[in-house]
Amino acid sequence: MQELTVQSGSVEFQRRWRELRDHPGERRPLCVALVGSFTLDTLVPYLGCFLAQRGFAPRFIIAPFNQVYQSLLDVNGVVRSGKPDVVLVLTRLEDLCAPQLQRLATLVPEAVQSARAEAHDEVARLCSALLGFEQVETSALVVGTLPAPVSSPLGLLDGSHPASLHHLVRELNLTLWHTTQQARSMRLVDIEAVLGLLGTERTWDHRMAYLAGCPLSTAALRSLGARLARVVGALFLPTAKVVVVDLDNTLWGGIVGEDGPQGIVLGETGLGAAFVAFQEALLSLRAQGVLLAVASKNNEADVFEVFDSHPAMRLRREHWAASRIGWQSKSTSLKELAEELSLGLDSFVFVDDSATECAEVRRLLPQVTVVELPPDPARYVEVLRSEPALDRMRLTAEDLMRAVAYDAEKARAGAQLAAADLSDPGALRAHLKSLELKVAARRLRTCDVPRAAQLTQKTNQFNLTTIRRSEAEVELLRRDPEWSLYVLEVVDRFGDYGQTGLIFARRADAHTWHLDTVLLSCRVLGRGVESAFLWQVIEDLTGRGVRTLTARVVPTAKNGPVMDFLPRHGFTCDLQDTWSRGPLPGQPFDIDHIASEFSRDER
Repeated sequence: MQELTVQSGSVEFQRRWRELRDHPGERRPLCVALVGSFTLDTLVPYLGCFLAQRGFAPRFIIAPFNQVYQSLLDVNGVVRSGKPDVVLVLTRLEDLCAPQLQRLATLVPEAVQSARAEAHDEVARLCSALLGFEQVETSALVVGTLPAPVSSPLGLLDGSHPASLHHLVRELNLTLWHTTQQARSMRLVDIEAVLGLLGTERTWDHRMAYLAGCPLSTAALRSLGARLARVVGALFLPTAKVVVVDLDNTLWGGIVGEDGPQGIVLGETGLGAAFVAFQEALLSLRAQGVLLAVASKNNEADVFEVFDSHPAMRLRREHWAASRIGWQSKSTSLKELAEELSLGLDSFVFVDDSATECAEVRRLLPQVTVVELPPDPARYVEVLRSEPALDRMRLTAEDLMRAVAYDAEKARAGAQLAAADLSDPGALRAHLKSLELKVAARRLRTCDVPRAAQLTQKTNQFNLTTIRRSEAEVELLRRDPEWSLYVLEVVDRFGDYGQTGLIFARRADAHTWHLDTVLLSCRVLGRGVESAFLWQVIEDLTGRGVRTLTARVVPTAKNGPVMDFLPRHGFTCDLQDTWSRGPLPGQPFDIDHIASEFSRDER
């Protein structure tokens, strides 16, 4: 079935949405609450269809018309009692501050001053309600900025007069932005940016504003539905970890093997500036935690000369986590890159200007997201940024340090190659000891929730049950006294791995706890840190009267590395495939090459 886009007709959206409601298939259930100062029922078919195309089976809760504060604060209201996965709050200045806007239009200085102050007070009240909601609820909270007014009674004078509506909206949106910086999980989505792409004439439907309380045109509803679906997807779906790019006619114009390193199109003016802008967009992704890699059919010496010496290059040799430069197929290069980086191909985005190369990767590696660049390099940045797999709604500390972490991993690999034959247990132990590993385990804090959710969504290889959880779900478990959530941090002499492991334990009875989640980032596998982590958790639970641990393994196509974890750590299996270890603590693990500690600071 052909995917719907913002250009698809409204009738098709309505028809498709009816089908999806009746037959959701195997899509992931998702409850979405819509809270607005204007009618949002008309948004449902568009947002519902776009969410379905991201793999969700959405169910909507619609708050009463223009009851934003009541919906956020009333414990027994339809929103809070419905326990949605995500709450979308969309408001307009015209709805929140209608009396104040009327006074602004009088242009009386005292009235203008008081109206502006009251408008700021009203948005402060909204921010207080939003913060109050997120302090007590676990739903993800997404708030739209206030769109610019449809028109201003001041006309051209609006640009400079104290009664300017547009400047007032900018000030109030800045207040919303400052509020998100204080919030735990609230996210802001720029509604004005979405509607601005359409333009005023295509965005607003004045007739429907009067008749139905919905001022947005169908074109605006389609665009808004598409953007909000991307926002929700970024909150609940794993994001790409690697962008693999071609070189010729991708990072620069021309073919370096034919035009020479100084003959390629790359510079500060003309089309060369478009390629520079594309490289800067890739560097921005790298700063957000996305690894960059190269897959190019080229001569390596020519490529490295460009990386090292071309004055307009933004991407240098040190920016690449890995590369495959030669004459093999792109699909082969991608498979080798995935193996080198120890990452699944489903976390890869492949970017190329060649339709032939893109077709090959789509056919042979369907799990890879393929971005085919258009003929005009001026559109490269736009096309890259429109890829949902690269969307992020929050950055963790680990995201910001990921590129540096992979540089450290290269140093570790070099140290391993320099070591003696690692098939010799003594040599392997000496190598591990030389890493000077330090492990810190502690109970999960509120500030750890985003990274914990990210780990559950992204970790595939060393993952006992592969249970995926959103931030809201992790926060709910963190608050539940029947659960104990633990996080692992690892450092060695080459650098900080960051938060790389989780153990979620649930009380089964007075003396038995069940390991619901045990996972470890592939970056720290093979070093024994999983044993140190488990031992710290066992000691903590033993101190709280726990005598037995149970666990189950849920095999997947990817979690082979975790299959021996339980028997290797003293668990035995019964006829129901339930593993248990007891009485605790039992025999300690062989981890004398690791310095480990448990922090009881739960702030």
